[in-house]
Order: sequence, then structure tokens, then C-alpha cells
Amino acid sequence: MKAPKPPSSTAQSLTKKLSLYFNAIALLIGILVFALSQAGLYWLEDEINKRNLQQTADFAVDQFQQGASSPLIIGPNILAYDSVQSLPKQFQQLSQYPIGYNDEITDDIAHDLFFYHSSFDLQGETKPLFLTMEAEKVELSSDEWRYINFASLAIMILLYLAFDFAISKLSKRLVQPVNQLSQQLKSAHRETSFSVPEGSALEFTELSNSLNKYRNQNELLIKQEQSFAKYASHELRTPLTVILGSTKLLDKSTEPEFQLRQRVRITKAATDMQHTIEALLSLVKQEQTRENSTSRKLVEKEIKQILDEVSPLATYKHLKVELKIFAEPDIQPSPPVLRMLLINLLQNAINASDSGIITLEVWQSCIKVVDQGHGLNDSEQSKDGHGLGLLIVDALCDRYGWQLMLTSGEESGCIAKLTFPNTGETRASD
Repeated sequence: MKAPKPPSSTAQSLTKKLSLYFNAIALLIGILVFALSQAGLYWLEDEINKRNLQQTADFAVDQFQQGASSPLIIGPNILAYDSVQSLPKQFQQLSQYPIGYNDEITDDIAHDLFFYHSSFDLQGETKPLFLTMEAEKVELSSDEWRYINFASLAIMILLYLAFDFAISKLSKRLVQPVNQLSQQLKSAHRETSFSVPEGSALEFTELSNSLNKYRNQNELLIKQEQSFAKYASHELRTPLTVILGSTKLLDKSTEPEFQLRQRVRITKAATDMQHTIEALLSLVKQEQTRENSTSRKLVEKEIKQILDEVSPLATYKHLKVELKIFAEPDIQPSPPVLRMLLINLLQNAINASDSGIITLEVWQSCIKVVDQGHGLNDSEQSKDGHGLGLLIVDALCDRYGWQLMLTSGEESGCIAKLTFPNTGETRASD
């Protein structure tokens, strides 16, 4: 399998090629337009003189019928003849041209002469009519043609330069944003946001905004992965430490009560580890659709078991934890997942409080954890600034379509609110 060839063109080279192509096209168009304009001027000049000569024939016929003698002078340039004999000797051979001939003659008979041959009736006799006009007197002179050609060339050159300038500006305006974005992508300064020159097309501005958005999302995901690893390591190491410590203590004493207490500690630590693993694995399960389609009732017993796990920490800090159940909602997360969600919120509330009451409220469409602690400050408004575990809470909420909101209390403290869809009402409406 052949390796793909590296690209042979860059944005800068494409700009030069684009300018070169358009310059070549502009030069070709300029030459064609100049040639066609010159040919058109020559044709127009001859056509005007021939029509002038033809239109003068009626006036010459009228004069001859009234008795005018040949040659008849019409205007400053036209001579009319009513017989071959009246033609000058050098123009005698012009009578050989057929009737109706009207054109410029450039041969040896009459060089640069407009000639028109016709006929008319004079007292029942058909007589010939010859009209002549010297071309030098009615056509543009060589100097005039030279001025016209010079003016045409000057206009063509100016248009070419203007076109070249416009194409150069346009190509740079089209390629420069791409080139700038490419340089920013290669830059080692990752904190610099993507930007395009002012006045760039809307699509380039949207592209730079999208790149900034994706970079921010990527950096956030990296931070979340790092925080996830730290949190998982902490949550798994703690029960492992308890298990190892209790196992060693089993060898220290043979008293049944002491060994029973160690076995209880080992069982609880293993259960906590199992719950943690199940909750974390739920983030990467592929059967999301099937799991989300089932729901269960959140009962008071399950919530009290969760409160029992955090009560030692609350007692140690002289805090009181209250439970207020206003409804038993239908939820989708499994018990291990719900345990991880609520324990994280309750532990954050306990750690942020020095005194007072922590209240856990269960409603039909939400669960609230209200504390009377320090509250939220500017550095804690984001989920990663108010407790490492909230990153896991946020990820689990996204997994099940829930929403986590952190707001300040009315007087002090913080309110952590888990909002979830009312699956019971949804199922009933179906």
C-alpha cells in the first residue's frame, strides 16, 4: 500500500497560482477586446461612409432630372456622374463594376475611393449613376488612429491593473483566513484563541468560533478525564485500604467480637467498592436506550440508607441532616448510581458547612440538597470548582437526561438541585 503523497501546494502558493491564472485570463480577454474593438471601428467607419454615399444617390438623381450637368458636386467630398464619358480618365474602368456596387476600392484603378454604381430614368432613357468619395477626406487619419489605439491600450492597461489588484486582494482575503487558522493550529501557544482577520467572510468567522468551541470542549473533556481518574482512584483506594487494614487486624486478635467487627468493615468496604464500580461503569454502558426505557420508584428506605452513610461525617462536624419527602418519584438510575449522586452532593454540603442543618428534599421532579455553609463564590460557580465529585455527578446526569444546578441560598449556603423528567407522568401520557 502506497503512502499518500504530501500536499504540493500551500495557501500562499495557491494565492499566487490563483492570481497568475486570473491575470492570464484578463490579459487574453484584454487582447481579444482590443482586437475586436479595432476591427469594429474599421467596419463602422466604412459602413457609415457607404450608407452616406448610398443615401446621397436620391439627391443626385433629382438634380440630374432637373437638368444638372455632370460632374455634380454634392457637399465637400462627393462627386456624381451620369455617364461613363463624364468620368475622369483614371476612373473609366469603374464602369465595369456591376449596378448596386457600393464599397471602398483599394486597387490600382482607384486607391482609397468609395464608389457607388446605380442607374436612373431620364426622359425614358436609362442612364448610369456613379458616385465617388475620396476615403482620405472622410476617414480617420493615421495620427487619429494612433491616438485612438493609444487611448484604447491605456484604458486596457488600467483595467488590467485594476483587475489584477482586485483579484490579488480577493484571493488574499479568501486564503489569508485559512492561512492564519493553519498557523494558529500549528502554534505551541494553546491558550491563544482562534481568530481571523477583520472583514473576513462570515463562514471563516463561524469556522474560527467552532474551532474555539471544540478546543474548549476538548480541554474540558481532558480536565474531566483527569478529575474522573483522581476521583475513581480516591473512591476505590479508600475501601481497598479499609479491606487491607481489616484483613491484617483479623490476625491480631481471636476474639469473636473483634473479628466480627472487622468482617463487617470488610463487607461494607467491599459493598461500597461494588457500588462505586457499578456507578462508574454505567457511564460507559452501551445499552443506554434499553436502560433508559425502564424506571423504578424512589422509596424512603433507599434514601435513609444513603443518609446513614454520610451521618458519621455530619456528626463529626456537629451538623444535622434532615430528610423531607414530598413525593416518591419514578427515576431511571440504579441504586448504586443514585447513591453516588446523593453522597457526592451531601458530602460537598457537609464539607462546605461548619454548623447548621443540611436538608435533603425529594420532590416529584427534583431532588434538592440545601446547606447553610459558605455558599458559592466566583471561583466555585463551575462544576469543577465546587467539589471534584460534581464532575462525576454531571456526567451521570448527562447519562440519564438529568440536570444539575448549583445556586446560592436566600441568606447563606448553597442549593444543589437535581432535576429529572417525570417518567411516571410521561408513561401515563403515553
